[in-house]
Amino acid sequence: SSCELSGDGRRLLVTAEAPSQPPDIWSVDVADGTARPVTSGTPQVVFPICRAPQLRHFHGEDGLQLSGWLYPAADASPGPALLYFHGGPEAQARPVFNPLFRELVARGLTVFAPNVRGSSGFGRRFVNADNLHRRRAAITDVRAAAHHLIDAGIAAPGRLGCMGRSYGGYLTLVALTHYPDLFAVGVDVCGMVDLETFYAHTEPWIAAAAISKYGHPVCDRELLRELSPIHRIDALQAPLLVVHGAHDTNVPVLEAEQVVAALEARRVPCELLLFGDEGHTIRNTANRAHFVRTVANWLAVHLDLGTPPTPATAGVTIPRSCASQAARTC
Repeated sequence: SSCELSGDGRRLLVTAEAPSQPPDIWSVDVADGTARPVTSGTPQVVFPICRAPQLRHFHGEDGLQLSGWLYPAADASPGPALLYFHGGPEAQARPVFNPLFRELVARGLTVFAPNVRGSSGFGRRFVNADNLHRRRAAITDVRAAAHHLIDAGIAAPGRLGCMGRSYGGYLTLVALTHYPDLFAVGVDVCGMVDLETFYAHTEPWIAAAAISKYGHPVCDRELLRELSPIHRIDALQAPLLVVHGAHDTNVPVLEAEQVVAALEARRVPCELLLFGDEGHTIRNTANRAHFVRTVANWLAVHLDLGTPPTPATAGVTIPRSCASQAARTC
């Protein structure tokens, strides 16, 4: 959340949200601490009530302590589950209001959002633990998270999917190409598949900032090739939904086009959801609703959730006050 003091110093304006409460602006009286909402965060439809997310700890394959947030479905475990990777890579999974997670949990899918090495909020050493050649260890964190869910009796073997946005989309492609036997389905949202073409076509300032994370496009070319899922794409067997904005200048749509072309050439089940009026984040409310329904339907079919798919064109009303979080989710 963020906060700002009023001009007279009497009230504090804060943004706040919770897994069961959409983001909203609150006014807090500095003198007595009373708070009231400034904007209306009431959804036009009632979202299904989710169980409270649970903080879980597990270890990487080298012993590094990791954690993540589990959004459990109501049905008994083990059952279908989804690993959701955040972007960044230095973003952080937190227990916030997430329309997509709520839809998936309501359909009987448990969601686990891990903070693999490279995430923020755990100290400088941790956030830098995936830089350059150390990204190999971050890739093994994906497998560690999957085994944690299976070994804990949360995910049923053969019914585990993976999904992520931006860097999380990259990790999704990494998961499906490095560990094809672990994952039954994937959803890649504006992820990078080839770090060389990513460097060549992204914004210059993003390319410059990425050097310390992934490597130099000339000096570290072999490392970039090693870390790029496109060079292992023949290992990808799981059905994949690829989502992208046509005007994305952070991760240009060429990344999505390469994935789709490679999978179509091998007749691997693949669909492209391209938003012609969006960039790196999906901002239009109708588009966000379409995104949630499409992703939920895709996962329902390929993880055999047993619930009839909802037409992707059916409306999902997302609170307007939830716009920023929904955009981050999408």
